Amino acid sequence: MSKTNHITAPIVTILGHVDHGKTSLLDHIRNSHIATGEAGGITQHIAAYQITHKNYPLTFVDTPGHAAFHAMRHRGGSIADIAILIIAADDGVMPQTKESLSYIKELKLPLIVAVNKVDLPGVDINKTKTQLAEEGIYVEGFGGNTPVVEISAKTGKNIDSLLETLILLAQLEEIKDTRGAPPKAIVLEANIDPNRGPIATLLVKQGVFKKQDLMYLGQKNIGKIRAMFNFKGAPIDKVIPSTPFEVMGLNTVPQVGQVLTTTPNSKTSQEVISAPSISKEGDLINIVIKTDVAGTLEAILGSLPEGINPVATGTGTVNETDIETAILNKAEIISFNTKIDSSIARLAENEKININSFNIIYKLLEYLEKEITKKEDQKPKTEQTAILKLVKIFNIEGTKILGCKVLEGTINKKDTIGKSKIVSLKQGQTDINQAETGQELGIVTTPDLDVQVGDTLQSFQKIL
Repeated sequence: MSKTNHITAPIVTILGHVDHGKTSLLDHIRNSHIATGEAGGITQHIAAYQITHKNYPLTFVDTPGHAAFHAMRHRGGSIADIAILIIAADDGVMPQTKESLSYIKELKLPLIVAVNKVDLPGVDINKTKTQLAEEGIYVEGFGGNTPVVEISAKTGKNIDSLLETLILLAQLEEIKDTRGAPPKAIVLEANIDPNRGPIATLLVKQGVFKKQDLMYLGQKNIGKIRAMFNFKGAPIDKVIPSTPFEVMGLNTVPQVGQVLTTTPNSKTSQEVISAPSISKEGDLINIVIKTDVAGTLEAILGSLPEGINPVATGTGTVNETDIETAILNKAEIISFNTKIDSSIARLAENEKININSFNIIYKLLEYLEKEITKKEDQKPKTEQTAILKLVKIFNIEGTKILGCKVLEGTINKKDTIGKSKIVSLKQGQTDINQAETGQELGIVTTPDLDVQVGDTLQSFQKIL
């Protein structure tokens, strides 16, 4: 067997600012057309692809470039052996470029800089190299030894040179062959297919996975590999390290970022990037979120604006359970890249449940931001009318009366104290409509306020 057959493919992640050419670069590398077929031209999912260049295998982890996919880009870096930082020559270093650099530095990833769009007229490559130097990255020929390749992802210029540089760097890194190690794979995507059940896209970090292998998440068996497919969809019988593959036979949908093994392992149950915590307190807008795949769901959850409460989440098409959940929680349904069956649409309409569908992440987030603003605008506005000191509490025939002195302002019978309405204001036995600074009075509220003598109270009135 030749030496080439023993080469372990380096796992390469391409990072950079949105629209700087990551997807177009991968188009040339794997001869596909994601950029033209995708909604809005933005990569929406994390995925992995493997190619062979001059008999050398290379695995690419494609991480989305939109700012909303912060956590997914970080994961893309964390599982990679080498990073390619792509920078558009006409834009230079941008916010997500700096963010990507922070990941690369934190994870100590070997780096290649690909300066893209060099075919555009008037671009200044040296400007980009100077900006990189300001970020502590010194490229070859500019005071450092970080490889830099000037490319055009649109025309394919110098793409071969980039791959050759990648191979040279991989050889210098001497990536170990881990086929003899216990099998371990990271979940890149997971969802429920209506016809095939739970499906997961995995990337092998070490060991060899074979058909009929049992699959474990920590110490829990979650199924058996009944079928395996490579990234092109062709059936396969086994996979080696650095290989992406799709697996059928799981009895549950694992989370993106979890580590699966072929034997029970107490440690791997902890090897997962935690999902964002879900707040259920305060005056929130309840939503049910359904997405096509788990990676997108995680990205959306990690980007939800304050004031949005996801009462239920999941992957797959919107179903009757989602409608029932929305009814119980007075929620609307957010669908991302999933089809809505006509029967479900009719049911939602009959139950007066809104289903809003999106296929571009920032459009979804913009919609939610507008919903929050709309709700804030609909809230009654208030202003403070008085500050009072609670000097005594009376209980007369079961009615709680707060004996107060007005320290500042004027309290009116139509005001509120906290969330309690004022039932009556009294001075002695006389009902009054208001009391001013320095006056004492008795106040009855509904519901009763949980207060103590000595507390300072504030009254408010609605502003029309």
